[in-house]
Amino acid sequence: IQLRTRGRRGQVLVSSSMATTEPAQKKPRPARRGLVERLAAGETILCAEGYLLALCRMGYVAKGLWIPQFILDHPEVLRGLHQQFTHAGTDVSEAFQYFTNRKKMSVIGHTEDLEKINRIALGIARDVAEESGTLFAGGVSNIDLFADPTVKDPAGEMRAMFEEQISWAKEEGVDYIIGETFHYYEEAKIALEVIKSFDLPAVVTFGVDPGSKDGKLTNDEGQIILADGVPVVEACRRLVEMGAEIVGVNCLWGPGTILDMVEEIVKVVPPEKVAALPIAYRTTKEEPTWIQFTDKNYPDNNPVWPNGVDAFCVSELEITKFTKRCLELGLKYIGICCGNTGNYTRAMAEAMGRRPPASKYRDPVMLAKGAENRKKREIGMERTKAQAKESH
Repeated sequence: IQLRTRGRRGQVLVSSSMATTEPAQKKPRPARRGLVERLAAGETILCAEGYLLALCRMGYVAKGLWIPQFILDHPEVLRGLHQQFTHAGTDVSEAFQYFTNRKKMSVIGHTEDLEKINRIALGIARDVAEESGTLFAGGVSNIDLFADPTVKDPAGEMRAMFEEQISWAKEEGVDYIIGETFHYYEEAKIALEVIKSFDLPAVVTFGVDPGSKDGKLTNDEGQIILADGVPVVEACRRLVEMGAEIVGVNCLWGPGTILDMVEEIVKVVPPEKVAALPIAYRTTKEEPTWIQFTDKNYPDNNPVWPNGVDAFCVSELEITKFTKRCLELGLKYIGICCGNTGNYTRAMAEAMGRRPPASKYRDPVMLAKGAENRKKREIGMERTKAQAKESH
């Protein structure tokens, strides 16, 4: 079997990995503990995600389906981003396979580059993982064919696309697969089934979209639900029973609101099996996801999502507070999704008690000054409350 694609100058290329029916012989990876072994040892895994918006901020891509094509033109930039995240303290080098499925690539007419893009992304993540000693993860993500009434067999088509991407990841030697941002329980279930069919560990997380179930975020019982009506807590419980190593939530919700879901999930699922990877944006009780953001300070920025979200970036202190709460709950897999940058990853690592290479140039005087100012503010707030109480 040969996969023929067109090179940048129009020449025909034959993928060496598909030139025969036998998988390509990959360079043996150095022996080291994988995800399952590290979790069994009680370690907490920090996973830096958010490559898409990080590349947007660097000016190399704009938001949208064209992003995977960037990998063909600027692989060195993607490698550099992986290295930035490992320098900042991530435990995982995740291949940038988001949007690199057949459905997404067909929209822009570039399915002929599909395998090439996936393998380049996987190869870059593998190389950085070997250089840094981090875990090497492949990935699949939401395709959302259940939302398309023109697709006759959405489950079958998504299964085939997952099998395609995961087979390449398996051949490239991943430690495990991340299935992320699923809006439908049934889609996540299919992804997990495929991951397990390749005998790989699985981390499966949901992106709970308030606009994907008739605009409803909760059911009549007040439970937060997925697009097919399954409560997110129940969906996580079912996936653990099916054999997922880690389940949880990622994207859409910021550190200020995603914990509401996490605290419900850990009532049903052992906390050491729960993941939380929020966006790095300041969501609130009134606007729990970035889809709902409204900019009251600069109305011309509305609707905020997707192009105006940078006005809502969180601080490192918010990441620190989120991280400490996750550790208190007993979570063993945490990270940051869209909006992530090296300084946020470093803040998370430091909140975990680590000192990654990026911590080398931390100014102890500035840190002490910030802590002193926060303490003064807290004392002032307590004094104001006491005075108000006395006046009544």
